[in-house]
Order: sequence, then C-alpha cells, then structure tokens
Amino acid sequence: MKKLLYLGLLSVCVLLGSCVEKNVSNVFDKVERYMDVYPDSALLLLEQIPHPEKLRGKQRADYALLLTQARDKNYLDSLQSDSLIKIAVDYYKNGEDKVKAGKALFYYGKVMHLQDNDTLAIQAYLSALAKLEKTEEYKLQGFVHEYIGVLNTDRKLYKDALDNYQSSAYCFQKAVDTLGVIYVYRDIARIYYVEQKYDSVYNYINRALSLCEKKKGCISFERVIPSLLQVKGIAKRNEGGLGDAIALLKTAVETEQDRHSMHHCSMSLGNIYLNLNKLDEAGRCFALALNSENPRTLAGAYHYLYLLEKKQKKYAMALYFKEKSDSLLVIERDAKQTSQILTLQRKYERGKLLLEKQQVEREKQIQLYFWIAVVLFIILLCIVLYFLLRKRYEGLFRKNMQIIEENECMIKRYVYELDVLKQRAGEMAETNREKIAKLNQKILLLESENKKISENVCVNGVYLLEQLKKEKLLVKNMTNQEKEQLLEYIDLIYGNFISRLKKDFKLTSGNLMLLALLKVGFTSSELMFTFDCEMNSIFTKKRRLRGILSLDTNDKLEEFVALY
Repeated sequence: MKKLLYLGLLSVCVLLGSCVEKNVSNVFDKVERYMDVYPDSALLLLEQIPHPEKLRGKQRADYALLLTQARDKNYLDSLQSDSLIKIAVDYYKNGEDKVKAGKALFYYGKVMHLQDNDTLAIQAYLSALAKLEKTEEYKLQGFVHEYIGVLNTDRKLYKDALDNYQSSAYCFQKAVDTLGVIYVYRDIARIYYVEQKYDSVYNYINRALSLCEKKKGCISFERVIPSLLQVKGIAKRNEGGLGDAIALLKTAVETEQDRHSMHHCSMSLGNIYLNLNKLDEAGRCFALALNSENPRTLAGAYHYLYLLEKKQKKYAMALYFKEKSDSLLVIERDAKQTSQILTLQRKYERGKLLLEKQQVEREKQIQLYFWIAVVLFIILLCIVLYFLLRKRYEGLFRKNMQIIEENECMIKRYVYELDVLKQRAGEMAETNREKIAKLNQKILLLESENKKISENVCVNGVYLLEQLKKEKLLVKNMTNQEKEQLLEYIDLIYGNFISRLKKDFKLTSGNLMLLALLKVGFTSSELMFTFDCEMNSIFTKKRRLRGILSLDTNDKLEEFVALY
C-alpha cells in the first residue's frame, strides 16, 4: 500500500513538473511571435513568469536570450551587463541550434559595444556570422553585418564599413525586409557624405525614398523619410544648393517624429537661414532646438544663438548665449570623462575578476596534478609490491612443493621398507621391531613436516585463486595437490564450507571445485574460461549440481552457495 502511495505521489510530481515546463515553453512560443510586432507585450509575458531563477538548462538559456531581446526592442537601458546574455551564449555555443547560438552572440556583441569594448563586440559579431552562415536567417545576418559596419564607421574605416553595409543590404533583400534595406541605404549615404561623394549620396537616398514611396501609408516607412531628407538636404547645402536644402530640411523638421533628430535637423536648417541673413527664420529654428534634452544639442543651439545675436550686434545677449554654450560643453565634457572613468573602472574590475578566476583555476589545476601524481605513485607502488610479493610467493610455493614431494617420496620408501620388515616379522623379530619403530618415527616426522608446510596453504591458495581469476591457470592443468590446497584455503576462510559439503553431500572433486569457485564469486563467463569449456557445459554442470543438492526449480544455485 505504501509503495503504491509513493508511486502515486511520484507520478503527480512528474506530471506537475512536466506541466510547468510545458507552460513555460508555451509562454516562450508566444513571446517569439510577439517579439517583432508587439515587443512590449513580449516583455510583459516574460516578466510574468514566476521564479525565473529556478529555470534550468535550455529554458534558462531561452529566457535569458528572449529577455535580452525584449529589453533591447523596448529601448530599455538594461544591456549594460553581460551576465544575462552570457547564460544563453554559454549554453548554445557548442549546441546544434545554430540560429539561437548566432542570435545570442549578436546580442552579446551589442552589450560589448555598449560597454565600449569594440574588440569583443566585433569578435562576437563575427562568431555570430560563422554560426548563421549555413542557415536561412537572412534578416539576422543583415543586422549583424550592419552592426559591424557601425563599428567600422566609428573607427573611420569607411571602405570596410561600405562592404559591411553592402553585405547587410544583400541579406535584407534575401529576407524581403524592405525597411532593413532602407536603413542600410541611409547608412551608406552617410558614409558617402563624409567622403564628399554627393552623387553617391543622392543615389542611395533616392533609392531609399523610392522604396518608401512603394510602402506609402505604412507608419514604419514614413518614420524613416525625415532622416533621409535630412541627409540629402545637408548634402545639398554643402554643394551650395541652399534652396533645395531649405525645402528638404524644412520638410524633415515638420515630419520628424523623433525629437532628437528633429532638433538636430532644425539647427542645420537654422544655420542655412543664418548664412542667408534670414535672422528671424534662423532664430525660430534655434529656439526649437532649445527644447532638446541632449546637452550637446543644447550647446549647439546656444552657440548658433550667440552667432545670431552677435550678427545683430546684441553683444550682451550674445555673451549670455556664449556662456550657456560653453558651460554645457564643460558639463558634457565632464560627463564624458566621468563615463570614461566608469568604463575604465568596469574594465579594471572585470580584468581583476578575470585574473582572480584564472589564479583560482591555476591553483585547482596544480592541486589536481598533485593528486593525480599521488594516485599514480600509489598505483605504481602497489604494482611493484604486487610483483615482488607474487615473486616471493611463487618461490615459496615452489620450495614448499619440492619439500613436500621429497618428503612424500621418503614416506613411500619408508612405508615400503615397513611392509618388507613386517613380512619378515618372524625372522629376527627383536631387530625388526626396532627397525619398524624407527621407520614409523621417521614417517611421523616427515608427515609432521608436510603438515606444517600445508598449514601455510593460505599463501598457496591465494596465489592459485589469483591465477585462476586472471585466466592464467586452468583447472585441468592443476595438480591434485594444488586442487587440495585451493579447497583447503576456501574451507579455511569460509567456515569449513568444503568440509560441510563433503559431509552433507556425495560430490566429486569437480563438483567441489565448481562450488568453491562460485563461493568466491566467479561468474559464468569466468567459469567457462577456468574450466576451458563452452557456456552450455557450465549450465549443464550447474543443473546437475542443483539435482545433487536437491534444490527446487525456483532456487538459484548461487543463492544456495552464498547462504550455505
């Protein structure tokens, strides 16, 4: 009854565990479906999972990857730590799921980029591409190429960046991701702008705008148009086409939904008005930029207002705006320095932790090598001692056997002489009696010596048993004396096991040997080699023994031997 109860409870626990695992897997499936379209819903679902710290294995890795992805898509400043995404990277790096391995490495690269560790970021991106190259995840491949291009752009490696962006555009085209292609075209145009290749700038911006036109009415595509117009407008300004530049930048300011981009674009438009001496229009543009929360943009807006007031000979206001601009630049510089210090501090702490970890690992390795050496030494010592003892036992065994054989020969000789003397008992009776007495005494002495030697049969018994166990000796090759020594040894250590069998049953020497070897734990396979026969013969011998021992059909011979 208790067993049934335990089994029932165990079954319930297993079912509950499987249900929990299934529920979590279902949540993950929903999160993946929502991730691109409704990232806020995906994040909410993940945050509602109870006790995520108890997740293990694949579920733990999936949770870490999805949560990192959801936080990134919701623009949360939570990618500063690599501890979460590292769980997914470590789990999938050697697995069969190349897509999740590539995705985990991609987000790890993003985290490293945010930590200003561009070297590790590029390494992670390249590793991600290696995982994804034989998959059909073209969209993800496009993002990886794009982010490598961003890093190369930051390092002013423009030729490499262009190659990265072209690869990215190709992947997005294969994935039929038009929006991804548009953003990459914008990135390419910005590089050509830096290189002052304005024809190429217009080419890629116009291609991007043409793609947007095909998706007219779609919010995602309309949002990117102002940034495209801004790049084109600034390029027109640099070429002297101020009328076109004003029209493009004005449209960009009016349609831009991102406030930071709008304020930056407004300053570019105001600068053109300032150069054209349209001071009122310039003032309105700079005043709009003052609504920015970005210190650098604010500093730029105050700087342009300083130039505006200076141009109008309003020196008091000009000085005021100049001081505001300078103070904001100082604040930004200090903030940047603080950020750099914090970044260096984090790098130092990570490096310190890494060194400490390496030191611990080295110490563990040294300890491991030490104990391996100790174990190997002990094993070697045991082997040496074994062979020394074995050599000693073999020598002692041969010596004892020789003495016993010599004594047996002498006993046989004395017994023969006794028989002769007994036959001649009538002749010289007195003399014969003395001789008989002396011979009996000699025989007793020899038998006593043999008994003493035989008492040391344990040594010989151990040796013989070892030889049989190692398949270096066969039963059929043993002498009668060796068989007796082995049986005597087993009889001694197992409480007269052989003697009791001889008393209770009529057994042959072969049967006694089989029972003796079963007693010391020989398996059927070992018995097959020891008796030099087929497995069927062993089974036949055991069956016959069961009959001799009067065992029931349900009784096992091995159990009888163990309990006897």
